Amino acid sequence: MNIEHFVISFENIDTARLLKPWKWLIGKDKEVLVITKMGDLVLKNKEGHLYFLDTDEGSLSHLSNFYSDFYKNKLPAEQYLEIFKPDAIEDMMEDGKYLEDEEVYAYKTLPVLGGKHHPSNLYPADIYKHFAATAYVHEQLDTIDPPIESESEM
Repeated sequence: MNIEHFVISFENIDTARLLKPWKWLIGKDKEVLVITKMGDLVLKNKEGHLYFLDTDEGSLSHLSNFYSDFYKNKLPAEQYLEIFKPDAIEDMMEDGKYLEDEEVYAYKTLPVLGGKHHPSNLYPADIYKHFAATAYVHEQLDTIDPPIESESEM
């Protein structure tokens, strides 16, 4: 798998601006290693641990204690598929939906809100709006207290 087909260059991207809305989940010590075309991030912390920020799910997963494992193909194949989502990118290109500079593929309606994992629910979006919007939604969902059962329902 050639990762160049599944990532965007962040040479001109303000990565601090991408991370800022996600500080509530990722903390302050992460730096961007990779921005995927699907709008997710591979991160490392100061200790060199490797993480995956899935903006669709609003989750941060620890992948390895060694960020170099990512570049040395030492992660399980399933993790690379989860990170890069090659089938979704291929579907988007088949539909003629290509990315411009500073764009990633984003869901019109996030799956956590009932949106489908389908190309019809994806579109090229401004990278900064994508990271800000997904962080906002997931932070709000994360702060919702579950309903308390009344004694009559117990």
